[in-house]
Amino acid sequence: MATLAFSSLGTALAGPIGGAIGSLVGGQVDRAIFGTGTRQGPRLRELAVTGSSYGIALPRHFGRMRVGGAIIWATDLVEHAARSGGGKTGPSLTTYSYTANFAVALSSRPIAGIGRIWADGQLLRGAAGDLKVAGSMRVYTGHGDAAPDPLIATSEGFAHCPAHRDLAYVVFEDLDLSDFYNRIPSLSFEVFADDAFHLGDLATDVVEDIDAAVDLEGIAGFSLEGSLSETLALIDQVLPLDANAAGTRLVLSRARVK
Repeated sequence: MATLAFSSLGTALAGPIGGAIGSLVGGQVDRAIFGTGTRQGPRLRELAVTGSSYGIALPRHFGRMRVGGAIIWATDLVEHAARSGGGKTGPSLTTYSYTANFAVALSSRPIAGIGRIWADGQLLRGAAGDLKVAGSMRVYTGHGDAAPDPLIATSEGFAHCPAHRDLAYVVFEDLDLSDFYNRIPSLSFEVFADDAFHLGDLATDVVEDIDAAVDLEGIAGFSLEGSLSETLALIDQVLPLDANAAGTRLVLSRARVK
């Protein structure tokens, strides 16, 4: 109130400069009478995150791949409030930041490890394993001796928390979302599944009695999502194959060049 009154009076007596001076004087009077007050920065209205849908196939990765993954668990975003200023110098300001806890499934077969990670196209984790924003990450390679993640177990209860064995996944804890417009970004992961692989590795889990020790020359990585027949048809377009099922064992080999 005093700010408006002193500003109007100053403008009437000394023009725009007088109005500015009157506004400053009136602000001091208002703060002395009503206090400094509190201001708030931008704040999210909805803290729930988008989940993944049931029925999404989780591929089996071989070699070295860059993959997206699927969110399999998440909590609501966590809001953090920080207050600054206040007192005689001016009004206080409350700013809000947000972090996320979530897990991303990467492969339905064990992997060797994770390399770089990109978030919205920007590097989130370097080759040395360093996150570029605040937070932490744990990698589960999908082997059968894995224990439940402590964060998920604490949130869901140990009796209701699976260990996700034979599933490779990562868990992000308190990941800072300030650089991603306060949302979980679109992620892609550099997955190291095998040092080397051949055609038999792709087929062994589907067909038990098979001989397919065929080198996949020039293929650094492969994601198996569909049926084995679809996979063989796809590879055959690049590396022609011969199939022999005359005996008790299926034999796959490189086609002879005529």
